[in-house]
Amino acid sequence: MNKPVSSLKRLVRAALFIAAFAALSQAQTVPLAKQRVETIGGKQYQLTSKLQKILVGSFYYNYNHDIGAPNLDSTLKRIGRAEGWTVDISKSGSEITAAKLAGYQVFFGNYISSWASSTSFPTANRTAVQNFVEQQGGGVFVMHSSGDSRSSSNWAWYYSTLMPITYTGESSRLTVSAKVGINPGSKVHPIMEGIGFGVDGTNDSVVWSQGEWHTFSGSITTKVADKNIFLKMNPATCTKDGTGTNCGTATGTYNYGATAGGYSATWTFPAGKGNVGYFMEGHDKITMNAMGQAAWDRFYKQFMYYIAGYDTVEVVSIGRPGQDMLAMDRSGISFHPENPGVFISKPGVHSVALFDLSGRLVKELHGRKSTDYNLTQYLKAAKHGVYVVRVSLSGHTQSHRYVL
Repeated sequence: MNKPVSSLKRLVRAALFIAAFAALSQAQTVPLAKQRVETIGGKQYQLTSKLQKILVGSFYYNYNHDIGAPNLDSTLKRIGRAEGWTVDISKSGSEITAAKLAGYQVFFGNYISSWASSTSFPTANRTAVQNFVEQQGGGVFVMHSSGDSRSSSNWAWYYSTLMPITYTGESSRLTVSAKVGINPGSKVHPIMEGIGFGVDGTNDSVVWSQGEWHTFSGSITTKVADKNIFLKMNPATCTKDGTGTNCGTATGTYNYGATAGGYSATWTFPAGKGNVGYFMEGHDKITMNAMGQAAWDRFYKQFMYYIAGYDTVEVVSIGRPGQDMLAMDRSGISFHPENPGVFISKPGVHSVALFDLSGRLVKELHGRKSTDYNLTQYLKAAKHGVYVVRVSLSGHTQSHRYVL
């Protein structure tokens, strides 16, 4: 009777190993926007994005922007499937309540035409969006037409904080073309990590054809102090019907040339405890195809991770001379960053299992007290290979992959 039980245990262990290995293999290269270590005030901290769920608002109050909305809905769904996010889509502004938003980390305003200037978006829901950002630390993304509200007194916070430069008009779209480049100052920002254009993804600029460039009452560069601008349009290259500059208009007709260094196309800035993101263009698939879907998806993936906000833990030493520092996970399970091992910082019944690539159990340890496990002693004969450490603490299980 013992043999079948032993075989079952091995099968269960192998299944758990395979699942952990698959998940960790996909996350081998973690974008800086998802997780990174920063030094603040002389101390190191590990920042991990809170993002788990996105709520997309795909509704309108004036102009039906369905020409572009489906592409962004599908973009976020596509990224969500790959990253493990839940992406829900709301077709009614009446659903955007405080109770609804409480379950999400990002609200993506997808083409909500006349969002603030119309009286149809409920007053209580406006307050819910404001509190979601400033008090709960959520991120709100303003996408093209959700930023097109002209001046109004209906929603003061929208105009003072969410879109502090008021929409005044736009260039004609079908025959306008312009070169858009990465802002040099933002190339090291987590949102822009690995972003490039062209076949090999190494170009810093790309031409957007059929760009509907919005105009505003002012410039985001002077209106908001603590902002990051990622892409800028060069007005000298913006033509209409293949001619002219400044999108084919006389200087002054539009304010595209008013900002030194280029016309801002996308940005983010903090608001209270949360963050605001913005992207100006995106008709149908035209802009996505110009940037390339890989760059487009990576840009939105990293943007969502960033504006969702972060759980922050201090990276501290636990008295292991010559060893790597640890980011102390709140779960009580803190894996060694390089060499196989784990620090159990919370008391409670736990098990630590070390598996090789075939799913073979190399070593299993059990305990009840806070313990630092250095598992390299069980791999003295190993010169190379892939190993997984699986830890169970009070019913909570985590795994970590190591390559020797």
